[in-house]
Amino acid sequence: MDVRRRNLMKGLVTGGTLLALGIPPRVFASTTAGSARKFGLLLGNTPVDAAFAAGVRTAYALSSNARLNGVAESEATGRAGSIGKAWFSPPRVIKLKGGLLTEYEVVGKLLEGARGVRWIAVMDDGSAAVFMELMRNAGAGLILRGSHAFSRHGASGGSSFSQEVPELRHVWTAVSPEFSAGDALAEKLLPGYNSFSIVEDFLSSEHFAARMYPRRLNKPKPGFLSYRLDGFDDIHLYCSGLSAADGCESVGWSKAGTWVPLKGQELESDEGSTRPRPAQMQLTGWIESVGYAAMTAAMGLHSYQIPCSQRAFVHQLPLGPHPRRNVRTERFASFVIET
Repeated sequence: MDVRRRNLMKGLVTGGTLLALGIPPRVFASTTAGSARKFGLLLGNTPVDAAFAAGVRTAYALSSNARLNGVAESEATGRAGSIGKAWFSPPRVIKLKGGLLTEYEVVGKLLEGARGVRWIAVMDDGSAAVFMELMRNAGAGLILRGSHAFSRHGASGGSSFSQEVPELRHVWTAVSPEFSAGDALAEKLLPGYNSFSIVEDFLSSEHFAARMYPRRLNKPKPGFLSYRLDGFDDIHLYCSGLSAADGCESVGWSKAGTWVPLKGQELESDEGSTRPRPAQMQLTGWIESVGYAAMTAAMGLHSYQIPCSQRAFVHQLPLGPHPRRNVRTERFASFVIET
């Protein structure tokens, strides 16, 4: 990772240079997690549609359970909880039977006509660039963009870790830590996969909750050791089964610099009470887990509670023979946008 290059690209994205290239000001949404009440799910006619949609439905079911728990708590304590205030409508599902490239006019009109809707979308890599153009033309704002890949030969061995590539690779770009998807995805992938990496870039390092509740600190991630880059408090790394240096190498970051352990505490409100935790639901595969993570990010259920500009999760089991999962090789893109 070249910190100077990252800061330069971040400036291009958020500053005047990008506008000079012809990209409208509202490329990235200026919004908060709880501001949306209407959601839509756009399926781009890919092999992953069904599994992705299943994950979205699971996340919605969890949000409904969390709301009911929040209402019950508010009735018992006589005050409204933060989850109890929110109401999320079921996502409206749109299926592109011919794919985006043949139905781009339909999608363009859909985005232009559906104002106040937060869309979760999945499509192939070739359609992703077209979708970005349609989104900008419609005046929609980007909240989260993900690139996801599975490689059957990802963790097949080698003489050193430098030759290893995680079998599952995810790269997310989000407007802020409030729309983080990394926590939810890492939690779901850790029990069942030999290796994976998740990289998150946040275009704004600030988090609404962190500004409102400055006492909130980092929550420990079960199964991971947490680090921050010395001298860059907003760059964080979470490693499972490997060192911080090897974790950097696996996601293409520079090994230079010192990684300092993050000191974490449970999240606390001003009254000292913990936020109600939704019940867990079992997911069946990594694609479903991506859909789940995208939807929770859209709703802000697993947002990152401290300011951060970049972070990564890296998991690697020890080298050796491991049973291979019967999973097809897949590569696709995901989006969360707001019209």
